[in-house]
Amino acid sequence: MKLRSSRFSALVTVAVCVLSGCASTPRGSVERRSTEVKVYEPEQLAQGQYELVRYLWVDSWRTAFWLPSASSEAMGIASLQAEAARLGANGLVNVSCRDQGHFMWSRSREPAILCYGNAIRVR
Repeated sequence: MKLRSSRFSALVTVAVCVLSGCASTPRGSVERRSTEVKVYEPEQLAQGQYELVRYLWVDSWRTAFWLPSASSEAMGIASLQAEAARLGANGLVNVSCRDQGHFMWSRSREPAILCYGNAIRVR
């Protein structure tokens, strides 16, 4: 009985996550705000100068199945900025971009760059 209960709660949690992902802000306002999200180097800010909004691309259950990649570092950082703006953050810190190479089953020969970082709200 306990196993069925945990499966049901996991299914409900996934359904809620999927449905809440559908509710979002208008695309134009996010694009406008994403240009205002500044990328900081770790040494530029002291610990008390900002609050963490979210770890981007590393704290979601989806990253176990899919990692968002871009064809360039600039596009990857722009994607981070858009996600940070959507979450209400005004900065990024600890941004790192890694070349993931090409997947064996992929026919594409474009680079796969994975960028991740911390969305923050600077006070």
